[in-house]
Amino acid sequence: MVKKIPVKSLSVGMFLEKIDQSWFSTPFLRNQFTISYDHQIKKIKDSGIQEVYIDTDKGIDADDSSGPKPEEKIEESAAIEYMAVSTGRLVANTTLPFNIFVKREGAYSMYLQKGLPLHDFVLRELESQTGVYIPASDRELLEKYEKSFEKEKALSAQGLVPGFESPEKVARYNQFLNNYIPVESSVFFPGIKVSFSIYLEMEMEVRPVLGAGGIVPENEIFCARENGRSRKNFLIHSGDADAYKNFLKGLASGKGPGNPDQAVKIRSAVFKENSKLVMKELMDNPRSGKAVKEAKGVVSEMIDNVLENPSSFYGLMKINTHDYYTYVHSINVSTLSVGLGAALGMKKTDLSCIAMGALMHDLGKSQVPKSLINKPGKLTDEEFAHMKKHVNLGLEILRAQEDLSPRAMFAVTQHHEKLNGTGYPNRIGGDKIHLFGRICSILDVYDALTTERAYKKAFKPFDAAAFLAKNAEEFDKNIVKNFVFMLGKQAH
Repeated sequence: MVKKIPVKSLSVGMFLEKIDQSWFSTPFLRNQFTISYDHQIKKIKDSGIQEVYIDTDKGIDADDSSGPKPEEKIEESAAIEYMAVSTGRLVANTTLPFNIFVKREGAYSMYLQKGLPLHDFVLRELESQTGVYIPASDRELLEKYEKSFEKEKALSAQGLVPGFESPEKVARYNQFLNNYIPVESSVFFPGIKVSFSIYLEMEMEVRPVLGAGGIVPENEIFCARENGRSRKNFLIHSGDADAYKNFLKGLASGKGPGNPDQAVKIRSAVFKENSKLVMKELMDNPRSGKAVKEAKGVVSEMIDNVLENPSSFYGLMKINTHDYYTYVHSINVSTLSVGLGAALGMKKTDLSCIAMGALMHDLGKSQVPKSLINKPGKLTDEEFAHMKKHVNLGLEILRAQEDLSPRAMFAVTQHHEKLNGTGYPNRIGGDKIHLFGRICSILDVYDALTTERAYKKAFKPFDAAAFLAKNAEEFDKNIVKNFVFMLGKQAH
């Protein structure tokens, strides 16, 4: 029997049949499942959900005598008071101990759930809202939060973050990002010889772990990706890009492990690594016809991989790095666009157009100072205005590419436009935004939110998708819904 109960009465062992509010406000990829852990109940409570439906034939029943009746719970919910909060009291890249709400159509709507990082992008979005609120009962939490992050707030006012308090430290961070290329650790299996040096970055410290001409040993460095809670990131020097390309060619031609399962993973890694190097070359030489041709080859192979091996798409769809690189971000957005386009039923010709446009969507950033691209901390209004020029700069570069489909350009020119007309550079909205622009805008934000950086935590995939879903006035709700379904399928 299906029955409605207050969230307070939920317990492990119950079968959740339905959540009594918009699916997009729920914290799960699916609504129907057996509650197995206490943290699942906590997620439901933290999301502000008041009531749910359970199926007593598929799970345990609720104790009807415990907890308030649904009517009592509804009255309690209606009595919640909210207090307005200036965004100046919030600090970018901190973790919030309270839920953030905005007011839409006379009702309070949760914007950001507590426990998530206040990404600088999210804070800038909040600043554009007409009002920001927290439950009045969280006033003390807000005061404690402000006191805890006084140092971070002072640094944020200067465009800095902890760990990057001086120009020297910022310059060192820029040098690190500009001089090294992140590489996939799985291609370095024991016994293979490399013709370039391999470095290990842990907490912004770079040290060599294998010299050029060395053979990959079977030790804890190459066999384990993480060391406790410390981040581990393999790198090569940017000057060794050609040598690394040749190394990948050798792997692609069969110079790999004999284990079939491992060989499949390495072939996937080789594709991602080659794609990354091609995109880096294009960002370094954006007007190169040769680089554009190679990029088309990447898109063609990407589409074939996704369409022919849908079960392996999860391994293909995101290159994970511990910092932001425009060329890596571009590959991620392009690959995701193919998967999402396929989920939406696009034909192969359309997939080719959106994938190429998504690959090129940030090409204009090649003309923006790297100090802005790599800046740790929130951009000033002046810096952000300069950053926004990358859209039109990319358009100017790509106009010279005669064999690039005009439809692909929608992803380039519209990936920062919003349905409500508050985006840039042209502030168009609604039906004026092409499907490719709508898709790219969603995936651009998703990948940015889910990429970890040295100075900020990343969103988990579903948290990022839920953030997009809660902003239906900016992002196409139907596309987001299909994207979340796609993520759910890949997660199983």
